[in-house]
Amino acid sequence: MELSQIRYFVTAAETMHFALAAERLGVTQPSLSRGIQNLERELGVSLFIRKNKRNLFLSGSGKAFLPRARAALTQLELAARDARENACGDAGHLVIGALTSTLETVAFQKTLLEMQAEFPKIKLEIIENNSDALAESILKREIHIALSRFNARLFAEEDLIHHPLFADEVVIALPVGHRLAGKRFIDLKDLKNERIITVPERTSSAFYDAIRDLCRSRGKFPLQVAEECSNFYTALHLTMTLGGVTFVPASHEAAFRRKLAFCRPSGGKAAVPVYTFYWSDELPGALRNFLSILHRNFQKDGLGLEKR
Repeated sequence: MELSQIRYFVTAAETMHFALAAERLGVTQPSLSRGIQNLERELGVSLFIRKNKRNLFLSGSGKAFLPRARAALTQLELAARDARENACGDAGHLVIGALTSTLETVAFQKTLLEMQAEFPKIKLEIIENNSDALAESILKREIHIALSRFNARLFAEEDLIHHPLFADEVVIALPVGHRLAGKRFIDLKDLKNERIITVPERTSSAFYDAIRDLCRSRGKFPLQVAEECSNFYTALHLTMTLGGVTFVPASHEAAFRRKLAFCRPSGGKAAVPVYTFYWSDELPGALRNFLSILHRNFQKDGLGLEKR
């Protein structure tokens, strides 16, 4: 059964005249007649009662077939429209995987608001996870884009595009009664004998490596972790209750500002780059629009890194 045959039938049923139907469709009458005859032969029923050239009626089978034939054409037209809108980025379903620290940035939140305003037909699905879990998700193509830190497996994939998005600043959280709590900047050498709480290397390897390098290069001591936590929120809560110190992305500072003291390591800004990862062979219009707005907002906020 061909789409043209269904269109021929519906148009003929609406005009009750083969010549008018052919004219409306821009085909010859013999082509239209053959198309309808082939459709009838395939269905094994007569769709029209032909008394003469001028008197054409729908048969009982034709009356039964017409509503669903019209519905099929409508659904095909909607499918074609959806495909075109998806290709140009006006509609679609976009699955975004991101780190908590990225979700909490003003630039990311602006991006969601602008996407909603400019492209209301695009459904955004946000999945929050750690770096290693996001790497697995993008490799399995469970998400369209990952906003995550460095991962060697992702950088090794030839068809996986990666661009730097922003520098995720690292801050140090301390209990409010800590001896260093009143300082804006602290010498990391002063943390040598502190109880350090952080996320594990197995789930956030890039962040863990950055903390280890900071302790070694600026603090002149090897990183020795007292407690490992599955996420930064748990690390911050443990710092409140158990004491010690923790290193976290600066975006977490706002939520805990009244409960903990925050300071920066002396010797210059410490940061861990966050990248966008997406497949070169799966770049729907919705993703292109999202990337354009996302990079623009991070650049506006002074956080963005130049694409390489």
